[in-house]
Amino acid sequence: MAKTSSSAPFDITLGLDDTHVLVTGGCGLIGRVVVQAFLSAGSRVTVLDLLGTEKVLDLEDGKLHFVAGDITKDVDAAFTKAEERFGTVCCCIALASLDLSVLEQKESLCDVDPKVWQRVFDVNINGTFLTCQRWLQGIRSTVSSQNAEKRNAIRNISCIIIGSEAGRFGVRTMAAYAAGKSAVQYGLLQSLARDAPRIYEHARVNAVAPGAVDTERFRQEAERFGPQWRYEECEATVPMGRAVGAEDVARTVVFLASERFAGGVSGQLVSVDGGKGGTVCWGREELAERRGEGRGV
Repeated sequence: MAKTSSSAPFDITLGLDDTHVLVTGGCGLIGRVVVQAFLSAGSRVTVLDLLGTEKVLDLEDGKLHFVAGDITKDVDAAFTKAEERFGTVCCCIALASLDLSVLEQKESLCDVDPKVWQRVFDVNINGTFLTCQRWLQGIRSTVSSQNAEKRNAIRNISCIIIGSEAGRFGVRTMAAYAAGKSAVQYGLLQSLARDAPRIYEHARVNAVAPGAVDTERFRQEAERFGPQWRYEECEATVPMGRAVGAEDVARTVVFLASERFAGGVSGQLVSVDGGKGGTVCWGREELAERRGEGRGV
């Protein structure tokens, strides 16, 4: 067995120092933890989020920049402002979306307003597409630049799309959300992962699909809807028997962003969900009531 040379230590630092990272939705409950993770890694971070959300950020940090904007219409202008501040956006975290907790859910698809369906798609699919497109356009512009110093300065070129367990298992009461997440974490991911290396040979694209995340909002919902809701959301089909931490999601994102750690990883969907194997279709009482009506199952 070959010995490892003591004169060549294995570097386990992330190598993200001064890498320009842009995070959409970086003021949200998960987004702000992702932002802090990159700042802790020494990155320069631009946050793109809606006006008024920036109050949760420490904007006195010289490596943090906030740009107000809507991913459905302000992406190009936001990236331009980010580039003016910190240079090429090397790493893009496409996190912003209409969250399941803020969407009105219906008992059946029969009752869904088509305008709601379209709105979710406009933000969660088209907004994510526009974000990824502008990231890749920025990389192409830098690669084709006549400025050799500018070209040589880029590293950790990657895009990470934030999907959801919903894109895999569906959401009976909000199919639009599930369909949107499925579109970006499968179709868009695989297409972009094949395209990006044609622009820059080391460019990588991956996705992270969180399950139930133990945020303040999740705890409020668990209190509101009760123990059975929590059991079905993050215990019944989850081997680890709990919601994952926002820090778990953030560390996975940072790992994928690091060329030193994940330089050979692209086109992958990483689930951060405690090993979730599915969703609960019927509550025990609900099923008993259904059988009692004589409709069968």
